[in-house]
This record gives sequence, structure tokens and C-alpha cells, in this order.
Amino acid sequence: MPREYAEGPSHTILVTGTPRSGKSTWLAELLHQLSTGEVAHTVPGLSTRLLGDHASPVLISLRRANATPVVLALHELSTEDLPPTAAGVVHLVDPAHLPGVRTLFGWSAEPPPVTPAWPPRLPVAVALSKLDLVQDAVEHGSPLRRPSPHAHAYVEPDGLDVHHEVTAWLARWGGAALPPRHRCFALSARSAGYRVADPLLWLLTTFGAYGVAGS
Repeated sequence: MPREYAEGPSHTILVTGTPRSGKSTWLAELLHQLSTGEVAHTVPGLSTRLLGDHASPVLISLRRANATPVVLALHELSTEDLPPTAAGVVHLVDPAHLPGVRTLFGWSAEPPPVTPAWPPRLPVAVALSKLDLVQDAVEHGSPLRRPSPHAHAYVEPDGLDVHHEVTAWLARWGGAALPPRHRCFALSARSAGYRVADPLLWLLTTFGAYGVAGS
């Protein structure tokens, strides 16, 4: 275990979802953006570093000027696994598993996904993955078509716009029950990774490791 993880402040983040919900694809694109500096370049004073190899858990060191470095440990789990003690969760929802989307494409019905027993105080970023699959259903003025503005800080008005839009789509398409403490997102890990880092940035605000603007 890297010394920086063992001795410094750290937060465990679970990456959950049904099989083929895009967990590995999201995590790979997030690591790509972190390792190439794409996320760091948009956040002044932020530097990121991977600790060790890409095995689970993935360890990421985040550093900002005049702040104590924080290490994130990302564990990839299936929805059926009972989550261990964690600081936050990124829960990916595959639109292809939602009844309304399957009806839209003329696909056969399938059993509803398992809903985990989320602890009440656990912050959960519920992210509609594979947004490109349902992109045509999203209106041109939708917040799901504008670029992520979370550069200098997490922009709360944009986060709430996306949250309300995704919540409405999940209700229309018959999404799984939402956790007690959650924020909804939509992303695509393809096509240069649209809004891939948004769920992680929101979780960082709940840890006090990232600023909030416009709240």
C-alpha cells in the first residue's frame, strides 16, 4: 500500500452498477483524463497522480495549493455486492436496462435491476451512463447538451439543472429507486468523455475537498 495512502487523509469511493453499465469504461476514461492532465488543466492549482498500478482499488492523489493532499480509493463493485464502509458512491445506471428505453427501441422486457440498501447519510452520485444511446431524446436546450462548467469550482446551479433533468428522465423511463442522499448526473465515456468527471467533483464537495460556486 503506498505510504501516501496509509499516512494521509483518504476517502473510499465505490463505483457500482449492473453488469455492462459502463463501470470499467467510466473508470478508464476518468483515469485517462486524470493521467493526461485534462481534469487538472481545468481546475487551477490542482494536480493529480495515480498511486501504484491500475488494480482495484485505484488510488488517486489530489493536491491543491495550500491544502492537504487527499487520496481517493476507487473500488469497482457490482450492484449485488453489499457496499463496505465508504465515503461516497458513483452508481452508474445503464439506460438500456430501463423499461421506458427498452420500449422506445422495441427491445424485450427484462427484470428490474437490484436496488442496493443505501445507508441514509451516504452521498451517492447516480449517473445515467451511455448518454449517447438516448441523446436524440434530449432537447437542444437541455443542460445535458451543454459542456461541463465545473472548472474553478463545482457550479451548483448547473449541477441542480442536470439533477432535475436526469431525475425526470429516470421517472419517465422507470428508473430504479433513488438513494436517500443523492445527486443525479448524465455522462458518456465515449466521444472524448462528456461530463465524465462531474460525479467525482460533486463527491469531492461533500468531502470539503472541492469548492462550490453559485450555491
